[in-house]
Amino acid sequence: MKHYTPVFIAYNTAQSIPTDCNSIIFINSGTTNAVIENVILAPSQSFVIDGNELEFTTATLQINFTGAGQNNLIVVKKIF
Repeated sequence: MKHYTPVFIAYNTAQSIPTDCNSIIFINSGTTNAVIENVILAPSQSFVIDGNELEFTTATLQINFTGAGQNNLIVVKKIF
């Protein structure tokens, strides 16, 4: 059995974020569009990148926001 830790982080400004995890979930809980690389998430949408057993990513992803309103992107990482 392997143990993992879920890490929850909220972002509200455009920036590069490190992944350093097995899987990652992006949840747009704001009122503006959130953009992860070229994937646009409308408010209330989510995007998941799942990892298989023994996989780990160290990619750095660019996030941005478009439109007027409140920026709030919740990121949940699965870290071993």
